[in-house]
Amino acid sequence: MTAGTTPAPVRRTLLTPAVTRLPETRASWLDRAAAAAVPVVLALSISLPQGLKLGYLVVLLLVPVWLPVLGRFREARLFVVLGLAGVVGGALLTAFAAASQTTSQTLLVANSFMLLGLVAGTGALLWARTVLGAPTVAVWFGLGMVASIPLGSGLGSSNVWRFGLSLPVTVLLLALAWRWSSRLMEFIVIVIIGLIGALNDARSGSAMLVMTAALVVWQLRPSTPGRRGSTIRTLLGLGVLGALVYTVTQAVILGGYLGERALERTQDQINTSGNLIVGGRPEAAATIELLTDRPVGFGSGALPTLTDILNAKTGMSAIGYQPNNGYVENYMFGFGYEVHSVIGDLWIRFGLAGCAIAVLIFVLTFRALGDGLARRAASALMIWLTVRMLWNLLFSPLESSLLLTMLFLAIAFVPRRSVDTDRDVRIAGPEAPRPRRLPV
Repeated sequence: MTAGTTPAPVRRTLLTPAVTRLPETRASWLDRAAAAAVPVVLALSISLPQGLKLGYLVVLLLVPVWLPVLGRFREARLFVVLGLAGVVGGALLTAFAAASQTTSQTLLVANSFMLLGLVAGTGALLWARTVLGAPTVAVWFGLGMVASIPLGSGLGSSNVWRFGLSLPVTVLLLALAWRWSSRLMEFIVIVIIGLIGALNDARSGSAMLVMTAALVVWQLRPSTPGRRGSTIRTLLGLGVLGALVYTVTQAVILGGYLGERALERTQDQINTSGNLIVGGRPEAAATIELLTDRPVGFGSGALPTLTDILNAKTGMSAIGYQPNNGYVENYMFGFGYEVHSVIGDLWIRFGLAGCAIAVLIFVLTFRALGDGLARRAASALMIWLTVRMLWNLLFSPLESSLLLTMLFLAIAFVPRRSVDTDRDVRIAGPEAPRPRRLPV
């Protein structure tokens, strides 16, 4: 061996992404098969009666397997405790509400299963991550989402790409790029999917991909010797980038570059309230009005009253939206409360515990993105999931956000420090630094 040469076994270890290495105590083939099956069955999202899904049933049966793993991740146990408290809190609020309004046992069971499924699904994915590594779990999850495309209603919608194909394809391709540690593949995937989305009226989705692409490229900038990245400085820069992307995207749409339909919708929403985001998501005004009236929440089985509907309409009218069009009665309050926001849905249905879950997810989102970018170790999938998670928390329904929330949490939870630091690195996911090549 000559001077300056790294021995082959050492070189091979250094060039292998840390999160994909196998544990020293190799998992059995049965463990690895089960760890691959868990993300697939969750992502397939096969519905059963009473709001239960096949994936939820599987991960609830696997509680003895994934429960001991929670102690290896910071805040994972807190998340589970808050989830269980939310289920109990939603049932108690429903019982109290029964004295003054109609309630539904069917709705209570469906909402309870939804929250239990989120908690158990996240726990099971964390266990799978300790067996296979975060990138491989993400690949299997993406495969499950793609396999579920024919089972959903997206293929029969008027915009097949936006409602049926975009999310599964994005998750799978970005997961594969992460698994192969290819920044080039990440960037190519983002550009192609972003262009397809822009041509198919996916305005918010394209803007998220633009942000993702910018942050992927930003991580490739030359490093300054002896200077560590600052999480706070990174988050401030992220805020500036978000404002820039919003401004440029709005200008591009209003310039007619993304088609006449996108231009008309955007102009109508701006005319409604003077702001694209507020005009496009008037449900936020209804949410504020409802929670001002009852800050403790309404209950997972409570059905809206006429007063609730009128309060929501009052809030929406205050921002210039005309709520007497059937949307409020039929969609938002047709059967339960749907305010088109993960934060709002959790708070209204599960009370203060649901609000605490939303706050915890919010904190995890900023920490995962800020720390990953500061270390220049954030994959494109992690960046896209965090940007998407921030949007979903504010502007997307809980039910349609469940799958991406599970996947995000399974990647975002940070391993605790332990004596076995090598094992911590193997399961670290977004915080694992990319290996540097040594001179040969």
